[in-house]
Amino acid sequence: MTAIPGDSCHNAFKDILKDQFREKIYNGFINDAILPVLKDVMAYAHDIVDALEGSNESPAVACGPGCSYCCHSQIRVLPIEALLILSFINECFTEKQILLLMDRIEQRLQRTRGKSVGTLFSVKDELPCIFLESGICSIYQVRPFICRAWNSMDSSLCKKIFNSGNFDDEIESSSARNFVFESSRSLFADFGRQLKLETVSFEMTRAVFNCLKTTDPLPLWLSGQDILNVNTPIEPASSRVDSSGDHQSFDADSDRTVPTLPVSREQEYIDYFYGKYKSRLAGYGSAGNHSQVHSFVFQNVYGKSIGAIALNEGVSQNRTVHIHHLSAFVLQSGNGTLMLLELCRKADCFNVRLSADPAFSPNETFSQRDFKVLSTWYEQFGFKGDTGLCRMPRQG
Repeated sequence: MTAIPGDSCHNAFKDILKDQFREKIYNGFINDAILPVLKDVMAYAHDIVDALEGSNESPAVACGPGCSYCCHSQIRVLPIEALLILSFINECFTEKQILLLMDRIEQRLQRTRGKSVGTLFSVKDELPCIFLESGICSIYQVRPFICRAWNSMDSSLCKKIFNSGNFDDEIESSSARNFVFESSRSLFADFGRQLKLETVSFEMTRAVFNCLKTTDPLPLWLSGQDILNVNTPIEPASSRVDSSGDHQSFDADSDRTVPTLPVSREQEYIDYFYGKYKSRLAGYGSAGNHSQVHSFVFQNVYGKSIGAIALNEGVSQNRTVHIHHLSAFVLQSGNGTLMLLELCRKADCFNVRLSADPAFSPNETFSQRDFKVLSTWYEQFGFKGDTGLCRMPRQG
């Protein structure tokens, strides 16, 4: 490479990745698009590395099939990487292979529990990666970014260090691959943090184990719940914030018994947004059906305020979350579409119906309350109806 990877180079490359990410992710529902986008970014990163090595701007690595010395390490993966691996397992592994994998995982967890890195390195030959079979990676197509970034320029040195027992020894690796794949990985860590999703990395064996033991972990993760750190209790949505935006707390040692009422999916959905976006709007209190209206300022992934939304829980027989108000601060910016798209994505994750009156204007050029125009706009997101618009959650 002619340039030394630094802050400016890193930011320029990340900008390219972010542009591709936004273009792809905003063209579909997030729970359908996020894993395909992850694979697209992985493929794009590989195209860059292949071009650099093919043109001799970066030296080729010595890694190849059967060379698996680094596949005895304790690597950590992001939640989204674990979810991609789970998707591959469900699609490509037979039932017998999954059962064998679970046995392998449980045995490895028992062997590694409470052990230090130095202790584990001393028995590394007994602790191959759970996906290593006859020296070959069984999930090679979806292997984590760190596996793609860790490469060696000298396989004989890998063998020497593997047999030495000294885990502090260093191996010369490809700076181009480190830079490209680590930058790609950090893009998805940034994405998770901006959307308030779980982003802490976990040791891969434990991460895959937790995903396999969880029913439908992808929508849970996208709804803001932890899927890897499963020992962390999920705070009840109804106690996160009250209608004034103040955090509520209850004294666990109080003699007074506070009755706990079941919380509907619809209210959990509203609580998610109302807890995520802290800026409030004045002028909204109760809807016509006397339900509480929760109004807030919506922010994009960069933390910029782009519009206003107000939601309330419908009290009809067919429970829904009603979009009481939606408007973008800047007309013709596309932000109205981004806000409604996010409302729909989370509705799919929470499995709730959405409804809206065709009486408010999104961020388009027209100002008249034209039901036909508005309903056409809503139809792009799955809303239907003759007098009132309703959207059923997408499954799968």
